[in-house]
Amino acid sequence: MTGKENDIKADIKDITADATRTLDERIDALFALKEGVDDDSEKATDAAVYRAAIDMIRGENALATHIRDLMQLYVLLAETLDEMDDYPPLNDLAFEVREVMRDERIAWEVLAETLPRFIDAMSESVFHHETYNLLLVYLRKAYEAGSLSEDMKGYARHLLKLRILLDDCRWGSYLFDKDLQRAIAALFTQEELVHIICNPSIGVLRADPVEYTWKWEDIYYEVEKRLEDRFANAPRQMGFCFRYWNAKRDLLKEEYGIDWRSPSQMNPRVIFD
Repeated sequence: MTGKENDIKADIKDITADATRTLDERIDALFALKEGVDDDSEKATDAAVYRAAIDMIRGENALATHIRDLMQLYVLLAETLDEMDDYPPLNDLAFEVREVMRDERIAWEVLAETLPRFIDAMSESVFHHETYNLLLVYLRKAYEAGSLSEDMKGYARHLLKLRILLDDCRWGSYLFDKDLQRAIAALFTQEELVHIICNPSIGVLRADPVEYTWKWEDIYYEVEKRLEDRFANAPRQMGFCFRYWNAKRDLLKEEYGIDWRSPSQMNPRVIFD
């Protein structure tokens, strides 16, 4: 950590601990600090400020007065972590968001303006189980508010695919009751539903089913870090992906006991460089 990063960290701590200021004044001071940073540490500072503001609101039991602010901060933090390619914290962040959503005082309008963006950020990670949980709660809340609409077909399609693909999606089964199932099914034609059931892959390419297991989520970013270190100085030219996938397959098998098939094995008719 650089001296300047240490200074920013100290400034954030001073602001959050200042008992002479109200919560709103401390949040304003954090954002003023963020706006004053214009260098390579800008994104890291943004993330630290959002995290500090979230912790203050939750620590001072200010949900009733700051629930919209809190949900917006979660969105900003998730999107910033995405931009930084810092995905591991997203899983715990999503769990926090679900905890907050258990508060019955949250208006549907607040969830409608924040949850889609948070889910989109989560979808950039490998944390499929937590993404499924968020989708389920989001669509459940929409249904209860009478706002489940055609605009949500993309999220409903993602939910249905994950329900098929995940190795264990028993969590929240009581939320996905018959009424919600019928309401979601009504968004699609019969042909669309059959296509989802027969082709549940996320994205264009098929992925090995192991990529939808809890174990994969637990080790994925550790494996990627080890591979990035191994190939840090390797030229990224034509054919590199095959070297990378072979090394990844061997590492997963030898050190994690995971049999994994690469994109080229799962999609034999697709040409990869």
